[in-house]
Amino acid sequence: MSDSRTSGVLLGAAIVVAALFAPWYAIELSGAARDTITQQSGQLPGVVGEFARGLLSILPERIVVNGWEAFEKTDVVLLGCALAAGFAAALGRLDVAALAGGGAALATVVAMLDKPGPGGDLIALQWGPWVALAGAAVILAGACLGARPGARGHPVPPPAPPLGDRPTVWPPV
Repeated sequence: MSDSRTSGVLLGAAIVVAALFAPWYAIELSGAARDTITQQSGQLPGVVGEFARGLLSILPERIVVNGWEAFEKTDVVLLGCALAAGFAAALGRLDVAALAGGGAALATVVAMLDKPGPGGDLIALQWGPWVALAGAAVILAGACLGARPGARGHPVPPPAPPLGDRPTVWPPV
């Protein structure tokens, strides 16, 4: 086990966890969205219309949520993958760390493609998922680079002994 590979996996795991605190999605309530809501509230009768316009006036123009706020389960999956990769690397099981890094990458891509809430241009993707994807890539790179036989730290296994007179079929007849 190489210390630089373990350090790479641990760095990637820390990046994935840190990305959960970064902005993932933003809801833009300015421009066309605000105009549409204003038009819809204008069609409401009397007090209800005034109430809707009053609510619209106190809403911010932009609402930003991080990974912890945006997700119900994906945040736990990303945290679990990061922890699994870190513990696996610490124990020298870089193959398990690579699987955890792949799981983090897959969960991040799914979260990027399947944004929460209604579809359309109302919800914009922010920089947090890109950081999480980069962290997952660092986990994978740390776990997989140099893992092939013959690379530094990975000796080539000895060749198999010749078969000679041993039977090639089991059980021997």
